[in-house]
Amino acid sequence: MAEQREITKIESQKKNPKRKSIFLDGEFSFGIDDETFYRFGLKEGDILTKERIDEIKDSEKKRKAKQFTFNFLSFRARTEKEIRDRLKKKGFSKKITDEVISDLKRLDLVNDYQFALSWIKDRLDHKPRGEKLLRIELYRFGIKKELIEKALEEIYPKKNEKEIAKGLIEKRKKRYENLEERLAKKRMADYLLRRGFSYEVVMEVLGSFFETEG
Repeated sequence: MAEQREITKIESQKKNPKRKSIFLDGEFSFGIDDETFYRFGLKEGDILTKERIDEIKDSEKKRKAKQFTFNFLSFRARTEKEIRDRLKKKGFSKKITDEVISDLKRLDLVNDYQFALSWIKDRLDHKPRGEKLLRIELYRFGIKKELIEKALEEIYPKKNEKEIAKGLIEKRKKRYENLEERLAKKRMADYLLRRGFSYEVVMEVLGSFFETEG
């Protein structure tokens, strides 16, 4: 027969009236939020099995994890990896984390593909860079390779990479005007490579730029 314990007292906590302290067999056992309390319909005199107690505690942990995650999402969109890493750091179990992620995906509050699309669009609009650097940035967010490639295919072809690189150089050309040509080319190339443009694109842009300048 499963171990059973009786709820002998329920009282609101002094520091947080929205939380309840649950006493089993005359001793404090655990604290829960009102949401969890009313969800399980607890009352004094209830007999709880160990399994039921564990279910109540897990529900409270999941509620805390979801509340924390909603706060985390309030600043900006997050990837699945970001949320998993943060919940792990806060001490939540993999089981609780999996359940929270599943709920968020169902509500479309976590969508790595949409995150990738938004990230690429924002970068191209405000801080243009090449596909290579975009891949690195999105990979660091834990987004799967196939989702990164799909997002790049959807958005990046709409903006020619060579033209983006050329535009960046045009904005900075005054920095290079008084430099010897070899040094100017080196600094331009270094800048574009740091911004994630391929070597082939960089060479094309520099060739076109200096042909025009000449």
